[in-house]
Amino acid sequence: MDQLQEKSKGGRPRDPIWNEFEVVTDPQKKRLCACVWCRQEMKGEPKRMLMHLTNKCVGVDFDTKQKYIMRTTETTKLQRPPKDDSASLLSQVSRIAQIAAPTSRKIVIAGGNFHSAFIHFVASLTNKPRPRVCFLPTAAGDRDATIMTFYQDCASLNVEPYVQLSFVSSSKQHQGFDEVLLSMDAIICSGGNTLNQQAIWRAQGIDIILRQAWERGIVLGGASAGSLCWFEEGTTDGRPKDLSIVKCLGFLQGSHCPHYDGEPERRSFYHKLVYSGEMKPGYACDNDAGIFFEDFSVKNILSARPDAKVYYVSVAEGKLSELELPTTHYIK
Repeated sequence: MDQLQEKSKGGRPRDPIWNEFEVVTDPQKKRLCACVWCRQEMKGEPKRMLMHLTNKCVGVDFDTKQKYIMRTTETTKLQRPPKDDSASLLSQVSRIAQIAAPTSRKIVIAGGNFHSAFIHFVASLTNKPRPRVCFLPTAAGDRDATIMTFYQDCASLNVEPYVQLSFVSSSKQHQGFDEVLLSMDAIICSGGNTLNQQAIWRAQGIDIILRQAWERGIVLGGASAGSLCWFEEGTTDGRPKDLSIVKCLGFLQGSHCPHYDGEPERRSFYHKLVYSGEMKPGYACDNDAGIFFEDFSVKNILSARPDAKVYYVSVAEGKLSELELPTTHYIK
């Protein structure tokens, strides 16, 4: 655990928390600091900084955040109750241990048609009686018809649906993207234009927030652009004229090809890219077929119809390999 180190000019110990902040010049000569992770400015108070790094910072990685959770615990001494209130102390220790405990990271993808069967499966992974499921229709341009379909798919499910638009203004939405998305139990991303989706997410900082959500154990999912986005790269029709390569978030290693049976040109294009080495090996999903990833491993192969399949496409011994992965869960 970090210990108090060198002395400041005023004779007080310099807290190591200052190392994560830079002093910002202020015209009113007030001391402000900027977080080196996310550049947010705040008053130079170590307690405020600790709370920022523990709960608010969208740039700090998961392992570092755990360090500051434990640091906050040590600093506050668990808000120690009277000696005879041991049950309360144990309760606080249990709560903090639960916060700091590693959480499994879950992503559910489909090649196309992320309908009620897939939403129900996602909801079941949250282990909540009525999970909050957020729809992020960025790739569809926040189109009304796409949003209405999501609400219709949720109508028969025991979930609390919510839609977070990307084309917003501060006059109409007073909560930040982080406040909304990190309060959810699951986040499902729409299909549409993956290229535009990635550009908007980066511009708005949503890409960083989604990684934070994933690391916190919030279940992520989607089909088409909503499945491509989680991989390193994949095939997209998001540019004029021809299919092309799109670079994505990289939460999952390798590449992805959606609509494997629905759009015949996708299959041949994906084969060409993987065989030539232009694209990394990866997973191809038919419409109505998908994969549940836990951390970085395939946990289940999903299918909503008997002939919907999932494949792993790679190069083996100089030849293209298309390996069908057997379905483990039929969902409906």
